[in-house]
Amino acid sequence: MQIVWHGLSCFEITFKTLEGEVILVSDPYRSETGLKLPRNMTADIIISTHNAEDANAIDIVQGNPFIIALPGEYEVRNVFLFGIQAPLKSGDRSHRLFVMEQEGIRIAHLGALDRSLTDKELEQLSHIDILMIPVGGGRVLSPGDASEVIGQIEPRVVIPMTHAVHGMKETVGTVDSFCKELSICRREEAIKYKVSRRDLPEEDMLIMNLERA
Repeated sequence: MQIVWHGLSCFEITFKTLEGEVILVSDPYRSETGLKLPRNMTADIIISTHNAEDANAIDIVQGNPFIIALPGEYEVRNVFLFGIQAPLKSGDRSHRLFVMEQEGIRIAHLGALDRSLTDKELEQLSHIDILMIPVGGGRVLSPGDASEVIGQIEPRVVIPMTHAVHGMKETVGTVDSFCKELSICRREEAIKYKVSRRDLPEEDMLIMNLERA
């Protein structure tokens, strides 16, 4: 599969399935955030973790995508998804986390999470290979809290999101600040993360810092 980050909590994930390539877009955002999505962005599946300008621009994504904005179990074109209700401290009770599974890889997307996980949520986030986690602080997890949540989940790869990039109107912290909170930060930089099951690290957790595409 291939993972591309577009800023905030928006990813474009291309899965290889028996039906061919399937493109999933998470949390497409509006230009009011200060950032702009690529022109002609197309998706087969869209997941939206919360109804705000940084995650609800479903209408600007092209194609005829299957939209998932509610908790529950889904199977769309051989991609398995599970939405988990996860109310925020900020008061958004409809906020959701998502787990995606395809190509033998299990991915968790934590949306705009702003707190530690409950025991029930943690049970549903077991055996996560790749964790997409907000790290910038403010309305989402601070670097220290993000480090704590990573310790709860114990993924093999961490992809930081909702951190400072040029043009954002929102003030959030940097990836460097997040890495300082980790006792070990084995970090790689990339524009695109191409990964298969056999590529996942066996021992030390990897921080895959994606540049905004």
